[in-house]
Amino acid sequence: MVLKQIMKDLWREWSWALFYTIVATMTLMAILYLSIGFSTVRKQSSSIKSFVDQKVVMFEIMETQMQPSPAKTGANKHQASDPSKMMNFLQKSLSKEGKAGSYFFIGNNGFIDAKYEQILILFGQYSNLTGLEYSSPMALFAPEANKEDVGTKLSVVGKEIQIDAENPFWSKTLILCTRDLETVNCMFPTWNLSSEVLSRMVLVNPSDAEVDQLQHKFYDQYGKLYKGISTKDFTQTSTDPSMRAYKLFILFYTLSGFLLILLLLLNVIRMSEINIAEYTVHHLYGAPIRIIQRRVGGYVLALNILPIVGVIYVLVVNQMAIWYFLPLVIALILVLYLFSAGFVSKRIGTLNGLGNLRRDY
Repeated sequence: MVLKQIMKDLWREWSWALFYTIVATMTLMAILYLSIGFSTVRKQSSSIKSFVDQKVVMFEIMETQMQPSPAKTGANKHQASDPSKMMNFLQKSLSKEGKAGSYFFIGNNGFIDAKYEQILILFGQYSNLTGLEYSSPMALFAPEANKEDVGTKLSVVGKEIQIDAENPFWSKTLILCTRDLETVNCMFPTWNLSSEVLSRMVLVNPSDAEVDQLQHKFYDQYGKLYKGISTKDFTQTSTDPSMRAYKLFILFYTLSGFLLILLLLLNVIRMSEINIAEYTVHHLYGAPIRIIQRRVGGYVLALNILPIVGVIYVLVVNQMAIWYFLPLVIALILVLYLFSAGFVSKRIGTLNGLGNLRRDY
């Protein structure tokens, strides 16, 4: 009987029900996607803040077609410096006592176990910047999905290296941290790691002289301009605007969600006021108030079925491990249910003016 009355109320309000379910589903899914994206951006922002606090200077190659004048450079063309001297310079800079850091990705072409898709090599200070601490000359960090490998040794190109801890950043990626460029270069001789490492260098809290030295080393080796820029200056033109945009999106959709809740409450109040005479007559002719409360509350629950289904669909399809979001939505719907039930009960008691003739509720 109650279900039939709920269906009757929904049919009477079908236009509002259709509008609300579609807009609520779209808004909830948008908030869900943006919250995931914002979580990722916030993690990146935290890493960038660490770079800023430690006064990290990044380097980028400056593409230019300008050539130095013969008067300054002489008649001879640019000659690259001795590769062994460059390797010695990088080995010293990326050591434990050095201030440099770099990174490099290598695809898993049989180098390690097949369950890992690639290797991320962090040289020198880069492991400290990412919060990966280790004491041995080399250390491995496995993805969270392979945490059972922690404490064991893994063969990397025939070299046994211990897995110290989990990798909180990448899935299906094995992180190799080292301060010994020469050893890694021997492990992967075909990759020419010296040039790859040099093109991704960072310096932690360097002096102006150290920045100039690295810039000149790069020019001497490759004949290209190599400019150092502080992380703070870099983020002011790149990261900060994206963070502000994400925060604005989150704010917009959160306000949209609150507006939808407000509209639902106003609609419940409007529907209750329109049907209050019918509810009171049913109550006076024998219907307990709890039955009328179920009718109004059921209407609220029915309106929110599709949004809940939409959220579950997004979670399942995208394999999102954020099921904590679902109980919050269900709790919100229960609050709306209690509000609608309490409101209609109060209005019936106010309208009949007799303190509710029936006392069987």
